Amino acid sequence: MRPKPFFFIFSITTLLLASITLVAQERERPAPARSLSADAFSTWALADIDEVREASKETFKLLDANNSGSITLDEIDILEELIEGEESLPVEELAELRQRLNIVSRTFMHLEEEIDHFEIADTDHDGSLSEAEFDLQEASVRTHILQLNLDSFDKDKNGGIEEREFTAHLDDVEDLDTDGDGSLSRAELRGIENRRLLQDIRVSAWQGQARTERRAATQSRSDSKKEESR
Repeated sequence: MRPKPFFFIFSITTLLLASITLVAQERERPAPARSLSADAFSTWALADIDEVREASKETFKLLDANNSGSITLDEIDILEELIEGEESLPVEELAELRQRLNIVSRTFMHLEEEIDHFEIADTDHDGSLSEAEFDLQEASVRTHILQLNLDSFDKDKNGGIEEREFTAHLDDVEDLDTDGDGSLSRAELRGIENRRLLQDIRVSAWQGQARTERRAATQSRSDSKKEESR
């Protein structure tokens, strides 16, 4: 019988991963953005279809860290990279890495089916966890979940996600716009079951808010410098 404590330990490590992700979000965003959450989706009145498409393309470019035209597992399995970089990376690089982790968490860390955590952590399949496997079980399960999600995008099975694969779920989004006004109203949004489309809508709203806040912060710094120079 497989030991139940491993499932308890995994639950704790999963909560730790979620906490790290949330901390990364909170550090990156200025205070006004912290009121925005996934639950805020129900309060949005409209989602402009063109903006949603553009947000999906921006997300792809952000995750394609080496600009190869394809998102690979190495580019989304970045939690350890962020943890190690907290003390060493420049502020700008660290902010981008946190933003990438935020998007990765929202896009690639969801599964509809259950998985056997012990079996995944038991990488040599001998029915028990060695000390090394025990120490790496969180990373093993996280990587497995990321790989499953990557595979669900990767229709041509070449090991990476091209932009056309990443945005394929938006091909027929206009069909949801029943009144043909170029936006998805609250009533139209209510009928959407496509999780990836809902995620793109959330990201679109977040990116728009982030751009507004960056412009406000830039203007504030500019005004401060003018005041100091007087």
